[in-house]
Amino acid sequence: MLVATSTVLIEQRLRSTNLTIVLGIAIVVLANVVVLVVNATSVHSLPVLAVLVLAVGFAIVLFFFVVSLRVVVRVVDDARGRRLEILYGPGGVMRQRFDRTDIESASAENLTLMQMGGWGYRGSLRLFHRAALVTRRGEALALTLRGNRRFVITVDVPTHFVEALSS
Repeated sequence: MLVATSTVLIEQRLRSTNLTIVLGIAIVVLANVVVLVVNATSVHSLPVLAVLVLAVGFAIVLFFFVVSLRVVVRVVDDARGRRLEILYGPGGVMRQRFDRTDIESASAENLTLMQMGGWGYRGSLRLFHRAALVTRRGEALALTLRGNRRFVITVDVPTHFVEALSS
């Protein structure tokens, strides 16, 4: 049996301290709201749907907090070709891949938070044809993708990623 090997050409863990702090504060606030709502009413009079909505909201924020703790961006080359991979969370529990054949162009840009829409994952490639993963202002890798789509991600020295994707 042949085992496919892949070569990581460049890899960087994103600096997501600010995003993690914001999500951590959101978790604390949401947890306090849940406690206040439960304490303000008796358990028997609190609608089950309200408790469920609060619990699901808390779980969603907690999930994104854990995922934001570790984000790795890398360019990989293997038998299928070269691609940009973004791994979210411990062990890359969520992944986003952009095959070289889907990337029409890659460039380095210096953008403000306002130009990118703020911290976090913004937009949707499927719905809006635009998305950004922003952990800070400044240098970013901007991809123009097939289907008139655009993806921006903040990385240190984006020119290294442009070179790795272009060669």
